[in-house]
Amino acid sequence: MNLLKLAKFKAICNRIGLNIPASNFWEWDEKYNHALVVFNKEDLELILLPITLEFEQTWDFATIENSSRLVSSFIESGFGLMPGQNLFIAADDNATGLLLYATCWPWGDGDKFSLRVGIFGEDPVVPNPQETKNLLTDWFNIQES
Repeated sequence: MNLLKLAKFKAICNRIGLNIPASNFWEWDEKYNHALVVFNKEDLELILLPITLEFEQTWDFATIENSSRLVSSFIESGFGLMPGQNLFIAADDNATGLLLYATCWPWGDGDKFSLRVGIFGEDPVVPNPQETKNLLTDWFNIQES
């Protein structure tokens, strides 16, 4: 992936990261190949504000059926959306065919939320999972354990 072409995604991730409380740390989720942070309910509005401003598309359980085939297929093949969960999408301005996504949803108790950020595209081998990991771990300063 061309890093210059993904400058928009990097900027979005940097701005999202600014509103994550210092006591919360980003992790790498190997299962779904995305960055993950868990935070408390009282931080939800602070964290969601930049996300809603940065991403062009917002989807939830009631609206996902109106999304593009690409977005719908991605959600169905990965994790689905349940009531109370949101999906945010940003397209790359350089026509790379890649999309940056963020998902936010409550845990069962409603006191904690998960925010996940990843990259996907129409071509299943682009982006390469290792490249995605390298980019997102850099952008979110994820420390490998």
